[in-house]
Amino acid sequence: MNVIIESKIRAKNPNLTEVTLQSYISNISKIMEMLKSKDLDILYKDYTYILTKFKEAYKSENSLTNKLTSTNAMLRCLITDSNRESIEKSIKEYCKEIKLLRDIIDSKLITHELNDQETNSWITKEEIKKISDILLNNIPENIETMEDLIKMRNYVIFIWFKNLATRTEICDSKIFYDTEIDNIEELPKTINYVILKKKEKKVIYLLNVHKTVKKKGIKTISLGGNMYKMLVKYKENLNKFTSDNWFLISIKKQKITRPTLTKIYANLGEVIGRKLSIRTNRHIKVTNNVDIMKIEKLAHDMDHDVSTSLKIYAKRR
Repeated sequence: MNVIIESKIRAKNPNLTEVTLQSYISNISKIMEMLKSKDLDILYKDYTYILTKFKEAYKSENSLTNKLTSTNAMLRCLITDSNRESIEKSIKEYCKEIKLLRDIIDSKLITHELNDQETNSWITKEEIKKISDILLNNIPENIETMEDLIKMRNYVIFIWFKNLATRTEICDSKIFYDTEIDNIEELPKTINYVILKKKEKKVIYLLNVHKTVKKKGIKTISLGGNMYKMLVKYKENLNKFTSDNWFLISIKKQKITRPTLTKIYANLGEVIGRKLSIRTNRHIKVTNNVDIMKIEKLAHDMDHDVSTSLKIYAKRR
């Protein structure tokens, strides 16, 4: 089924980024599994029924919006002269629902209150330290098997997101010493790179593939030296089992996918009975560095909204 979905989307969208493509494939695959159907035409033949099934299956406004957006992308790939009217009508109805959902999302975001998922996956600084300590203590002194390496990988994943609350694009990264690279500028732009700079003993994260690359372009993030020793040790052990330099691999020595990383990270909190979330981790990172209550009071006193305070009045000093 995935092969059919991918071929149709690729044929109609040759310039689609790989990240977006894989997101569409994953979402449509889950939708068809949920509908217990292999006929993609079901997505437009009865949009009222589809919307009902979607709302039963996906309670989060964000999840439902993503599924509807992917559905519309898929439907545009199915248009023929004979079904154009039906598909365009369905797309129009799905777009109406997406607009309603985004209004709900925006109304919730503006309150700066935690939603249910964030409440369940929010962890404190003390819990972060506890999880980190447990994962570190789980790593054997000598890495001799893939099971041992996976324990080290899990610790690396947790510390990575603790230090840099990125998205799942780290899956598309290879790790190198700078001495292994002749010219960084000539590296293929189709993947990302974690580069260990031996002389400076620091880590550089080169982001070629990420969500906002069309707007922000390629990004280079310096992580300094606080992760250098750990990543050096990880790379040396990684090299025992694989030679392809992928930063994060599975027990089968294959590059892990973005959905897999999301699941792995979510389960890392089980050591203290918690379920984690990469998305919530991003909220935690900002919340720990921004006093939203102070900004809200200031915005109230100055008779404007929070976004105006941050976008217009706040200046770098």
